[in-house]
Amino acid sequence: MIEDQQESWMSKIRNFAPIIEKAEYELFKSKADVQKINAKLKAQAIDKGFKTVSGQENYAENQEELYQARLLVGVKQGFLTSTKVQLEAIKVGFEEWRTKMVNKREERRRYAVSE
Repeated sequence: MIEDQQESWMSKIRNFAPIIEKAEYELFKSKADVQKINAKLKAQAIDKGFKTVSGQENYAENQEELYQARLLVGVKQGFLTSTKVQLEAIKVGFEEWRTKMVNKREERRRYAVSE
């Protein structure tokens, strides 16, 4: 019975691995997309006559496409953080359950000795 409960907790924890893996990938991809869009927009800025690096950066920063890509990074980061918080909550629940099991065993042992 205790082994089944422990396996249930461990299964809940393991189930987060693929979710976190996907969230990490999505965040990395979103950050790469921001860099790619930024580079593309700076190249466009050169075509439009912006000769200085600061002018090119200013042009790129003022484009909606880059803004939206950065917002997406924030969304992906938020999802990853939220998933990690959920995982930590399950770990805390597991540790609480494990502590209760240890306390029950100790209590049974004390009663068995005193009889």
